[in-house]
Amino acid sequence: MKKQTVDVFHALMKKGWIDREENPEIWRYWEDLEVQEEMDVLKEGLGMETMRSGDRLYLLPTQDNDLFLKNNVDFRRDISADNEIRNRDIYLMNYFSIYLIYVFYHGEGSDPKCREFITKEEIVRAFSDHCRACVSGGAAQEGQTDYGDNFVQLANAWLSKTEGGQDSRRFVEKYGILNRLLVKFNSEHDDLFHVESGQIRPTRKLDDLIPYFLRKDRIAEIQSWISEVNADAADHENTDC
Repeated sequence: MKKQTVDVFHALMKKGWIDREENPEIWRYWEDLEVQEEMDVLKEGLGMETMRSGDRLYLLPTQDNDLFLKNNVDFRRDISADNEIRNRDIYLMNYFSIYLIYVFYHGEGSDPKCREFITKEEIVRAFSDHCRACVSGGAAQEGQTDYGDNFVQLANAWLSKTEGGQDSRRFVEKYGILNRLLVKFNSEHDDLFHVESGQIRPTRKLDDLIPYFLRKDRIAEIQSWISEVNADAADHENTDC
């Protein structure tokens, strides 16, 4: 194996991507067709994929990767929780993270991004509204299981929490859940969102990777599911009127 291939793989493993301007020498190595062929062998063996977006190349684990996909223990460590958080709140935070991505990327066409930022107050209010709609729709349709029992339980878990202060990190408070989630999303961990003056903004990395997830049909499924929750709840309210 060429040393340049090792250098490219090391750079990708270290940060998750290489950038043409930040890593010009490594980028030249990657442009070598022989290096790309050897990288293909490594990716197949380790269950990983690369995705290029403009002047960046990302290294991404697939579902076949058993080294870099995270479990609940990793999640607890990322949010600095150890054993003080219940599994239910971990599932709730995963639910919240999906909703947060949906808020930014539910547009149509080749560019799904809908907004540049959202404040903490706005996302807490929007997610609370969504959870109320989920509870209303799930309770209205006893035979509905797609987002019935499990998601209604998570929605109720959110609604049962007090709001708390905007800087809270307590798991019994809504802002505490949000702020712990933002710890995981910051540059030290996932590098997907950052906070500026109370405004939550997606990073360039997330903007770049969204087309990859769209290609995997994941975001489309999320959009459909969340839209159905809200639409079904609204239909039920109209029927009651």
